[in-house]
Amino acid sequence: MNHWVALLPEVILSLAAMFILMHDAFARASGGGAGADGAAGGGAGDGRMSVDCLVTLYSIAGAFIASLWLMDASAPPDAMIALDGFRVAADTILCGGALLVVSLSRDYLSREGLRSPEFHALILLALVGMMVLVAARDLILLFVGLELMSISVYILTGFVRKNPRSSEASLKYFIVGAFASAFVVYGMALLYGATGTTRLATAAERIAAAPAGGDLLLVAGIGLLLIGFAFKIAAVPFHMWAPDAYDGAPTPVTSFMATGVKAAAFVALLRVLTVDLGGAAEVWKGAVWWLAILTMIVPNLIALSQQDVKRMLAYSSVAHAGYLLVGVVAASELGRSASIFYLAAYTVVTAGSFAIVFHVAGRGDRNQRVQDYRGLGWRRPVLGAALLVFLLSLAGFPPTAGFVGKLYLLRAAVDAGEIALAVTLVLTSLVAYYYYLRVVWKMYFEAAPEDAHTPPPPRPGFNLAIGTCVALILLGGLFPGRIIDRAREALADVPADAPAPGMVVQAEDPPSP
Repeated sequence: MNHWVALLPEVILSLAAMFILMHDAFARASGGGAGADGAAGGGAGDGRMSVDCLVTLYSIAGAFIASLWLMDASAPPDAMIALDGFRVAADTILCGGALLVVSLSRDYLSREGLRSPEFHALILLALVGMMVLVAARDLILLFVGLELMSISVYILTGFVRKNPRSSEASLKYFIVGAFASAFVVYGMALLYGATGTTRLATAAERIAAAPAGGDLLLVAGIGLLLIGFAFKIAAVPFHMWAPDAYDGAPTPVTSFMATGVKAAAFVALLRVLTVDLGGAAEVWKGAVWWLAILTMIVPNLIALSQQDVKRMLAYSSVAHAGYLLVGVVAASELGRSASIFYLAAYTVVTAGSFAIVFHVAGRGDRNQRVQDYRGLGWRRPVLGAALLVFLLSLAGFPPTAGFVGKLYLLRAAVDAGEIALAVTLVLTSLVAYYYYLRVVWKMYFEAAPEDAHTPPPPRPGFNLAIGTCVALILLGGLFPGRIIDRAREALADVPADAPAPGMVVQAEDPPSP
């Protein structure tokens, strides 16, 4: 029963997904649903929210509240499920990103005539996998969460079945994801062979008790696990799938992939490497150092030549994985908290950016080239101003949360003696200024041709969601101290002194009284 309590947020989301699927099945059987390729649910075209959209939003909010309720709980060190600040911080980012994606995707689903119930059910199931992934303290549970997340997103990537690009992106993502999962499973098997346990806390104790560098089985296991996670976070040279998958997927799904999938995989990697496998840092630190260097340099250079805004943001997303890896290499309390802060800011700004991209692109995503943004700042001032803030945050301009996040990552790298990483972070951020500010130049300093596509005025709900993103980015840039302090408190890897009454998750083999 204690395990069910510890997984309460995931249970809420799973039940909501089942309800949406069953509700749609009965509605269609009774003749009340939409056609196979139409948008289902109440009033997609009349401004009213469909039932499945409401259920999705309320269930995500309920899962977030349940995560906060579990904040005061604790678990034995060798429990399968984590009950700590690390998990709450990750759940906050994941639920917040999912709420933004679902809120902003309504217009896209209606415009493209896509079925809403399947979309929302898959979003919920993917979110369940993400939350299991960040809460897992056992290798088997870690893999279950990883696969549930991945399979759901594979389907979402090919959600526009009539679009060949979407089907191609889904197939590429599936093939590469299968290879990544194979690496993860093989790495887990070798870790089990080296430590004799699937429990991460127990494995950490056994690694700390013996020199890790001399155990070839352990070194190979960590290496394969790192390769698998590098695929999931799209780190160079394992990033080749990301631009094509991001470009071909429906834009709300691209936003979900660039925020939720990356956040969940990165938080899991951060916990496993810096906490559970911290005693084997000499094994993985050099490899992660090179991953960070390459992931900051290569995609930023490729993005300079991109003429498609969506593809440019895809390469930008890969580059931001490199910035986040700087915090992993630092392997300190400041490095972890700076990574979480930056990940939260990146999630908000990416969700908002892709929402504006699909709104400007129009039906079929026909208008997403850089040239299509000429004069947007004057034709649609609200959208232009919001995109300006998002691009400045991605580039790292003050007073945005993106600037503060990079500043904390820079400080963590310097404090850890990683001067080369700090210099690379600064120089690649300067390179990124060109392709971000190029869009700003088009919006405000080039006139749109007479036959240019003008996006329709956004609905009030869309403006509210975009405005929330802008406010969060500016508040994070102007008042970062309290947020980063809370992140440090949440991510302090010191176990609780005593469990809260009635909220203890027992391990399979509890210690004797």
